[in-house]
Amino acid sequence: MLFEQKIATKAGLAATLLLAASASFAETSRDYTLSCSASGFTGTAYVTAVRNGNLLSVFATDYKINSPSSSASRSEANLNMRIWGSSTNQSTDWDKTNKNLQQDGVKRKIRIAQSITEPRLGSVEFEFVFDRKGSDPRCFTKEMIPAF
Repeated sequence: MLFEQKIATKAGLAATLLLAASASFAETSRDYTLSCSASGFTGTAYVTAVRNGNLLSVFATDYKINSPSSSASRSEANLNMRIWGSSTNQSTDWDKTNKNLQQDGVKRKIRIAQSITEPRLGSVEFEFVFDRKGSDPRCFTKEMIPAF
């Protein structure tokens, strides 16, 4: 009986240690909202940053573009994203959407994802390219993503 209790205690301790260790490597996430404006347009990107060990992944999940009434029906805007890591001072290439984003002020789903190895400070940067007759205005917005 005493032997069985020791084994049960050791098994319980091992399970507790395993859970504690896996929690320290668990995936954690934070949500961010980034906006910028140019020539009467305002673009907003809704983002989730996920850290899993040294891997920083950023997902753009939604966007919204408000535009002047003369351009509200146009649907050829772009949203481009890249991420940067301070450890290597490297950026990913721009991940570009198709030139088909609506700019009617409605929050819409989108899926852009990028990852970089970064244990410390990273950032995400967006470029909105708005659609209007003539030259297309653009703006940039950036958010620093600390370790969490």
